[in-house]
Amino acid sequence: MLITTLWAVLLATVLLLRARHLGPAAVAGPVWLRGLGGLGGMGLALLGAALLVLGWGGLLGAALAGWGCGLALLAVWGGDLLWAGRRVLLLASGAAALLAGGVGWLFYQSPALVVWALLVSTATAQALWLIAQPEARARLRGLRQHLQPWRVLLALAVLVRIPVPLWPEGFPLIGTVQMLLISLAALLWGWGRVGVRIVLLAVLAFALGLGVELLGSQTGFPFGLYTYQGAPQPAIAGVPLIVPLGWFALVLSAHVLAGGQPWRTGLLVVAWDLGLEALMPAQGYWTWQDPNPLWYGAPIQNYLAWFVVGYAISWMYRRLGPSLHQDGAFAWAYRLEALFLPVGLALLGLWPGALVCGLAMNGLAWLEYLPLGGRGGLKRFRGQI
Repeated sequence: MLITTLWAVLLATVLLLRARHLGPAAVAGPVWLRGLGGLGGMGLALLGAALLVLGWGGLLGAALAGWGCGLALLAVWGGDLLWAGRRVLLLASGAAALLAGGVGWLFYQSPALVVWALLVSTATAQALWLIAQPEARARLRGLRQHLQPWRVLLALAVLVRIPVPLWPEGFPLIGTVQMLLISLAALLWGWGRVGVRIVLLAVLAFALGLGVELLGSQTGFPFGLYTYQGAPQPAIAGVPLIVPLGWFALVLSAHVLAGGQPWRTGLLVVAWDLGLEALMPAQGYWTWQDPNPLWYGAPIQNYLAWFVVGYAISWMYRRLGPSLHQDGAFAWAYRLEALFLPVGLALLGLWPGALVCGLAMNGLAWLEYLPLGGRGGLKRFRGQI
């Protein structure tokens, strides 16, 4: 594999340098190609992870999982610029993949090595192309100058989720680290908007979330009959730390996404819980004992309670931090959860939860971009009334 990798990198480099003299590049593509390419790369990575989880992948799964992430980053960096050189890139990476992959096939009879060579060649050619573009270098300089610490923490929260399908027994550790990173990102982001007041809001939301979970797990009100017995550590008074942290950080993100509207925040929180009720009992975080289950053991009052608690925390954010929802950047924490939670459920075989949660969370998360009455989307519609 090492020989195939080195051979693919060398060939892609040489062929790209030669192919660039064939003629002028086309005009750069639209900016949305960056997002589309990023999603495509992550799709390859998730496919590779699924193959590894199912035991079908081996080298093929590792290739897709690893290089898919790299291709996603390259696309986000300059997918529109890559479009300008698509013919040259296709020629260089394709020829390098055929030559390097052909050697791997000849000596090892492994189709996976051909795929590996294709991905290595493609990533190498794209990286070299972008490094040579002044606009791509300017984007890196701008990113270095304007990158905010909370965005770094949020990106790390995404990255730590990647090993979950490959290390399912490490879910308690990974889940706790992920939620701590999101909570720290929420604090840093909020500090830039409301100053030290975000600490007070975090403490209040954390305390309210912890209090309602203690009440609910011991009395059955307001969520229904469930228990945290046997839940993984770390925990506070038996409630896993990840739970009250989620009430603070993810509800804050939902509040921002909802534009500070408590009722809409409540709906976003309920959509999130549709996935949690499938995932968390399967991971041993809580166990439902309610006699009137509606969805994965949870009764309808659970979702009504989630709406009310989400509404209450959002109302508190609006009253004590009225400027929080005026900057929509932290809404991405919820949107990323809407992308990754359904995928995780699917990889665990919890398909009903994956489908319903995915549709609910993403439908609400991207509502403002949906067409409405042929006038270009809910966002523009709001501006007309």
